[in-house]
Amino acid sequence: MDRAPTPSDLTAARVRQVRIRRGITVPMLADRCDAIGAPQLTAQAIYKIEGQRESATRPPRRVTVDELLILALALNVAPVHLLVPPDDPGARYPLTSKATASRSSVRAWIRGIGPIDPDADDREFYTEVPPGEFYHPAHMSSDGEAFVGPVQQGPPQKREESEDE
Repeated sequence: MDRAPTPSDLTAARVRQVRIRRGITVPMLADRCDAIGAPQLTAQAIYKIEGQRESATRPPRRVTVDELLILALALNVAPVHLLVPPDDPGARYPLTSKATASRSSVRAWIRGIGPIDPDADDREFYTEVPPGEFYHPAHMSSDGEAFVGPVQQGPPQKREESEDE
């Protein structure tokens, strides 16, 4: 049974890529998971997550949201980089069996930069962004010399009072 890759499949492949790139074995990754409080991600569980992706007879082991966060923490990588491959930004990413979008659009959507649906109401999308995290992405000035616009992420920073004030 041939099937299209799912976000879980792509995440598992990225876990394996990042792990190998960093020279970490599956047992080492399992030890890291255990050390951060996730002993359920044993070497056997990680092998099942990374493997069986090409098997037509055995269903793949899905990656849960909890596991995504644990694996990202253990690999010291942002979860978005495990969810959506950073290469080939124009390649299609399967959101559902019927909905796809470019990888770059999906990565921006996950980061909260904007809605993925071009027909969506931006006002609705941004209602869930807390005031301290709202920002407008910077852009190049028309002369190409400088970045323009506020770029704040994270909670608002308290302004330090100087002695002169």
